[in-house]
Amino acid sequence: MDFIRSRLIADRTAATEIIAKDLPVNPLSHLIVTLEGYNATDEATLAEILAFINKIEVLYSSYTVFSLESEDIAALNQYLYKAHPILTANIATDNATRSLSLIIPFGRRIFDPNECFPMTKKGELTLYIDMTAPATSFDNGIINVETVELIGATPKRFLKCSSKTIPAPGATGDNDIELPTGNDIVALQLRMTTFPTTSSHTYGIDVVKLLVNNKELGYAMSRAQCLVGDGIFHGAHLPRDIAAFGQILPPKTIWLDFDPARDDQFLLKTAGVSSCKLRLTMGVNEASYLSTFELVEV
Repeated sequence: MDFIRSRLIADRTAATEIIAKDLPVNPLSHLIVTLEGYNATDEATLAEILAFINKIEVLYSSYTVFSLESEDIAALNQYLYKAHPILTANIATDNATRSLSLIIPFGRRIFDPNECFPMTKKGELTLYIDMTAPATSFDNGIINVETVELIGATPKRFLKCSSKTIPAPGATGDNDIELPTGNDIVALQLRMTTFPTTSSHTYGIDVVKLLVNNKELGYAMSRAQCLVGDGIFHGAHLPRDIAAFGQILPPKTIWLDFDPARDDQFLLKTAGVSSCKLRLTMGVNEASYLSTFELVEV
């Protein structure tokens, strides 16, 4: 089997806009989206650079294949590949050139002919990048996008990644969130607003419970701090045991993993169920963010 890696966007000046580009028609393994720019006075942090990419979406006609904010893409990359997205030049020199690359996957593993996005017709599959012009902490931005096609692949399924904002429920305590049904769910990713700081054990979400047909399944009762600890299974942390290293990455994010051994054995199967929901015990009355990673049969 052959692959083609080619450029879709080359050295485009990053501006405040929504970029729309038709994607190639051959089966797609993944995209590589790279934002490059200069430090503005001091070292631009990962969080600051991510903020200039608001959201990335891939639509098949009107069907959402991929739709995540940049912070959630960085966490997804870490979940799938057990490594941080590549951010170059970790120095504080003014005008030092830095680049950040994010992978937009259509399967859990790259270059997998059985799990990628299938062949399409011209104009059916479109990439949208919602950008803000880099400024203040990171400037003179340019964006590059490359695609990886798998020639002749006949995938059985692809990875669908979508997200939604969970509004502040109005009070602390239990907050039930309906999950999509019909597909196998690989993982759920929760990003909070509040995380513990000085003299505080407070998490935006204290406890997570999964209910299928109103019965506990899998994650019967998991506390946030223990789910943070699960990051060890996802390559979440290099040694970061002194203050100068800063916060753990990705910040404020936890996963409910249904494919821990990457063998499909524990996938959350939702076809035919009448109800599938998360019960979040909120420690703070505030908004949070849920990303769902599903396998869609072709």
